[in-house]
Amino acid sequence: MKKVYFVLCLLWSSMAHSQITIQATVNGYGKKIVIGYWKDLTYIADTLQLKKNKAEFKFESSAPVYFKLRTIDPDTFTPFLIGFPGDTIFIEKDTKHLVIKGGAESYNTFLIRLEAEIREKFSGTSPDYNTLTQYVLDRSEDFFSTFTHPQKQLIKDIHTLSTITRYKLYRIMVKYSEDATIMKSIANFITSQGAAEVNGDGTLKYLDKVNFNNPNIGSANITDIMMMNNLIRILRTHAIEKDTALKDMDEYVTENKIIKDIFKESQYRSRLLAYNLYYRINNYVEYPMQLAGADDFITDFRKEKFNTDLLPAIEKLYSSQLASIGTLSKGAVAPTFKLPDTKGKTVQLSDFKGKVVYLDIWATWCGPCLKEIPYMERLKEKFRNKDVEMITISIDTKVDVWLAKVAAMKMQGIQLIDSNGSTNSKIAKNYKVHGVPHYVLIDKNGRIASASAPGPSMEAEAEKQINELLQE
Repeated sequence: MKKVYFVLCLLWSSMAHSQITIQATVNGYGKKIVIGYWKDLTYIADTLQLKKNKAEFKFESSAPVYFKLRTIDPDTFTPFLIGFPGDTIFIEKDTKHLVIKGGAESYNTFLIRLEAEIREKFSGTSPDYNTLTQYVLDRSEDFFSTFTHPQKQLIKDIHTLSTITRYKLYRIMVKYSEDATIMKSIANFITSQGAAEVNGDGTLKYLDKVNFNNPNIGSANITDIMMMNNLIRILRTHAIEKDTALKDMDEYVTENKIIKDIFKESQYRSRLLAYNLYYRINNYVEYPMQLAGADDFITDFRKEKFNTDLLPAIEKLYSSQLASIGTLSKGAVAPTFKLPDTKGKTVQLSDFKGKVVYLDIWATWCGPCLKEIPYMERLKEKFRNKDVEMITISIDTKVDVWLAKVAAMKMQGIQLIDSNGSTNSKIAKNYKVHGVPHYVLIDKNGRIASASAPGPSMEAEAEKQINELLQE
């Protein structure tokens, strides 16, 4: 699947879209090159055919665009370079030289040279995160002391963020991700915007170089946003270790709270929240329940002050994912299942051939599910002596928690569990469920009558549909 992203920024929202043109001349690397860039919070690599060793690529944007050139034969790539609306950037590359002209050419050239310098200077060594960070900061300070560009301050601010994120924060996370105290100290430091040198803590040193309330860093490359999102996920893991009740809570809810606790409302925070939500929705294909609650999360994100340029991509992806799920067609053979009941006995759908089956897919951690249970029990009583089987299927991971809830709520009839959980539930995937509670009606012949049936609290409609199936 193609992945693309244009970095969006309120700073540029008042400007009309204009082109950013990349003109590349490449010798000695075969007949194709790749331009990789960001759009809609995702990444894509577009392959271009070289014609007489030349290729051209154009972006339409009102914001800075981060892109890289990659060759295929042999495989090489530049760091992410920056282009601004109206720029025409010329890239000349052969097996010995790489030249950038046009746009912020001196900055883009600096990025390429800095990367080469680091490889050469630290080849065969393992510099600690502070040594490497200090080296990059010193080289960057030298460069920016003579750099001129209409957007110098923006470039400098996002470059500093990238330096701290890439050379400092990333390496700390790799080394100390399992240390809850250090991870929490980083979060607290970012929140307080303290002075790192005051307490002499080497893990916090240099983090004060970035002001996360600075609107300029809302234009950061998404790779730096991704890095911060990794910290949020690590913090969530430690929060669960401290409070196991969070384990069964939707991970997005926990991460959303962590982000809002650490960062004040800003363009950067909105970008981080947007990436986190986009990432969650985008993973539906891999994790069937990832769309659960997404409409509520999007509604909440709309309240963010700096959401304007980020909402369309999220809403478009959500609509696309909903459309991709589709639904089970009426009359289709109902997906089979074999699941254990409260006694550990295996129960399968085929056991109920000749009966109307009403499936209730739920979880103990789902508030709306629990509210429906008393209605479900009442519905069971009404159809007690009829050819109807009402089967409740939990997607909990903890069997003991599920059993306790079944007992506490005096749930009758057939109780099953798909303990793979919400993310890996075969039931959720096969029945195209993206949120619980979810109800399905299956006719006497084992075919779908309603892939999204009314819940038991909609008593009149639920009874009507069940009775109609009984009469068939």
